[in-house]
Amino acid sequence: MRSIFSIILTLLNVCAFAQQVEIRESFTNDFIPSKSVAERRYWIDNNAVGVRSMYSGEYCDSLVRYFDSIEEYHPQVADTTSHRYYRAIFGVDTLCYKERREVLYSTIAGKRVIEVESIVAPHQRFVAEIKGLSEEEIEVLKHKMQQMQCSELLMNNAQTCIFYALNLMFDYHKIDPSPIITRNTNFTDGHQLNVFFKQIFTLETSIPCKYSVLSKTDLPDNCVLVFRNQHNEFIHAAFYQKNPNRFYTKNGLFAPVIVGDIRDITDRYSRYDTKQRLSEEGLSKLADTVLVFTLANK
Repeated sequence: MRSIFSIILTLLNVCAFAQQVEIRESFTNDFIPSKSVAERRYWIDNNAVGVRSMYSGEYCDSLVRYFDSIEEYHPQVADTTSHRYYRAIFGVDTLCYKERREVLYSTIAGKRVIEVESIVAPHQRFVAEIKGLSEEEIEVLKHKMQQMQCSELLMNNAQTCIFYALNLMFDYHKIDPSPIITRNTNFTDGHQLNVFFKQIFTLETSIPCKYSVLSKTDLPDNCVLVFRNQHNEFIHAAFYQKNPNRFYTKNGLFAPVIVGDIRDITDRYSRYDTKQRLSEEGLSKLADTVLVFTLANK
């Protein structure tokens, strides 16, 4: 009896200690664009920031069907502590991507921390310092973090612009993009994207990356706009819906926003519309062409 009592007392002490640990939301609430007048002049409204979904509740197809196999690999020079790495193989071509782990340990500003993704929608990520905690205390803390939710809207995720735009496109068409494209995945080799897009999508047209042209172009509904530079590199992508006129865009690791005018994107990524004073080499890295992709006939 005394042994059982001691075990219960220990567990209660562990739980009490875990309750006292400071927990905060991590990068799912980082890199949020400011609401300055300049920053939000093209936003659809003051609630334009945050991760959106086109998922309607069911899927009728799967992106995996377009690939022959998916295999995990371990790169020599990469952060395997935070991510797992995969190759999605189709024919003689490959799309490499990484997936952020649901639970990971790291050192931030000299502090040993644990980052945990909540299993509760919308799946925010939380971080807490674990210095001095026992294995049992860390396990209790992890379980608590997995059950947390701080809002109904996920403000940010691990995707960059291209996977975010494709996620919206696939969800709209009821094609399950996982496990290749999820809130936690990103491609790792941009040079593989050209073949991937050719394999999966239909190229409807290409347009000079100029606001004066794009603003007058009748874009197809539910398309992905890919911004390509003269080196044939895809430097940005956005998902577009015609009615209402909305562009879903994500600037790198910054939180996604919905804008009602493509000028917000061309000002950032077009070599013709940028306000930056760049050399010819610098301009060559910005987009000169916009490729318009749909899933028609696929």
